[in-house]
Amino acid sequence: MPRSSPKHPGSRGVNPGWAKGLTAASDERVRRMAQSKTGKPNWAKGLSAASDPRIAKQAATRRGKRRGSYRPRAEAAARFDPLEHLGPHRADYAYLLGLYLGDGAIVTKTNRLEISLDSRYPAVVQSCQLAMQRVHPRRRAAVRRKGDGCRVVSSYAWEWIYLFPQHGAGRKHLRPIRLAEWQNQIAAERPFDLLRGLIDSDGSRFDRKVGGKAYPAYEFSNESADIREVFCRVARAVGLEFTAPKPNVISVARRQSVARLDLNVPPKCRQLDILN
Repeated sequence: MPRSSPKHPGSRGVNPGWAKGLTAASDERVRRMAQSKTGKPNWAKGLSAASDPRIAKQAATRRGKRRGSYRPRAEAAARFDPLEHLGPHRADYAYLLGLYLGDGAIVTKTNRLEISLDSRYPAVVQSCQLAMQRVHPRRRAAVRRKGDGCRVVSSYAWEWIYLFPQHGAGRKHLRPIRLAEWQNQIAAERPFDLLRGLIDSDGSRFDRKVGGKAYPAYEFSNESADIREVFCRVARAVGLEFTAPKPNVISVARRQSVARLDLNVPPKCRQLDILN
């Protein structure tokens, strides 16, 4: 029996256990591989990964390549530059950062970025998907349903853990949240995009009734003091006046400040107008 080598199943990097269950009838790739070796499509249907070691090796090797596509090589991770990667899409990233700070998470085992959004605002869901596609290194993002009132926008890429260094174990309000220096630079360049992401995730615009009259106002609510400080710092930088009516709530109600937000932050029902 030949020794284990790159030419035989069981070699390093090959997963023969996964390949044994493949047959030419159940897996189109195995059928094509078998047919290419024999030239007889009918005869190829009887082949299986268990009966032909070459098919087992090729099928397992292909599977291994797909699994490894999201794992960064050490040299690639070492030379990864977030600002260079983002290029002209810094506005999309600033918006995505606001959404991530509000309702985002990274599953580190699979390098999957997930942002959970209210299904009552489909335009926000589409805006998030579009921004994620633009920031994603291979322009990929998908939306899935989670219950009746939630939509989750997600994508796989090892770059996410470097683009969102705030990821970590546990809930955000139970651990420190600090923006990196390059993130502060983007926040200074695109403050309203960051505010729009924060408001779309954990904020709202509503009419406040005072003396029988309706006065528009914005509120941002988050349990993390660090994330609230990010909102306040950016709002202060663009000249917005705000108050803290509750420990976890930031309110923007002054007429000029509300008008400035209205000018730069579109309502949740028409987010795509500014992204398209």
